[in-house]
Amino acid sequence: MARLQASNVLVVGLGAVGGACVEAIARSGVGRLWLVDGDAFEETNLNRQPFASYPVLGQPKADVTLQRLRAIAPACAAHAERLRVTAANLPALLDRAHPDAVVDAIDDVPAKLALLGECLRRGLPVWSAMGAARKLDPSALRVGDISETQVCPLARRVRQGLRAAGFTRGVRCVWSCEAPLPCPEEAPLGSFMPVTATAGLLLAADLLRALAAPPPPQAAQTRRAGRP
Repeated sequence: MARLQASNVLVVGLGAVGGACVEAIARSGVGRLWLVDGDAFEETNLNRQPFASYPVLGQPKADVTLQRLRAIAPACAAHAERLRVTAANLPALLDRAHPDAVVDAIDDVPAKLALLGECLRRGLPVWSAMGAARKLDPSALRVGDISETQVCPLARRVRQGLRAAGFTRGVRCVWSCEAPLPCPEEAPLGSFMPVTATAGLLLAADLLRALAAPPPPQAAQTRRAGRP
C-alpha cells in the first residue's frame, strides 16, 4: 500500500475503458492521479462509459471524473486537465504530470502512437488499451506486451506505427482475441460495456501489480548503497 500511495499515474482518455480503469486505480489506493481528456459526455456514451449519466451530459469528462474520484477516494490527489492529446502537446503534458506510469485509453491512432512513442523514448512504463468495439466476449481479452498482440486490427496498426518509430516491444496492452463483428462502413462502432469495462479493469490490475511490486534486488541494493 505504501508503494501505491507513493505512485503518480497519468491516465489519458476517460471514456469506457479509461473510466473503468481510473476508478479501479483510485479505489485501490494510488496516491496521485493526473486525468486527461478533451471531450464532453454525450448521450451516445450512456451505454458503456462509467461516469456518463443524464445530469452530466455536455460536461467535460475530465471535470466529471475528477468530482467522482473526490467522492470515492478523497485521499487521492487527483488533477484534471481538459486536453485533446497531440504529438505537439505531449512533451509538455508529460513534463507537467511527471508520472511514474501512464495509461493510454484513447482511440485516436496518431495521438495513441505519439503518446506511446514518447513514453518509450523517456523510459516511462506505459499501459495501453487496444480495440474493444464490436466485441461481445470479455473472456477473449488478453494482457501482454504489444509484440504479443494478435487478431485486433487496432493493435496491428499500433505495432506498425511503433515499428516505424523504432520500437517493437515495451508497451503493456489489453487486447481481444475475438474477431470484430462485421459492421457497415459508415455505421458507428458499437461497444458492449461488459467488454470495455473488463478491458479497463484488466489494465488497472496489471498496472497496480506492477506499482505494488517490490523493486528488483539489484535496484534495492543500489539505493541502500546511496549510488544513483
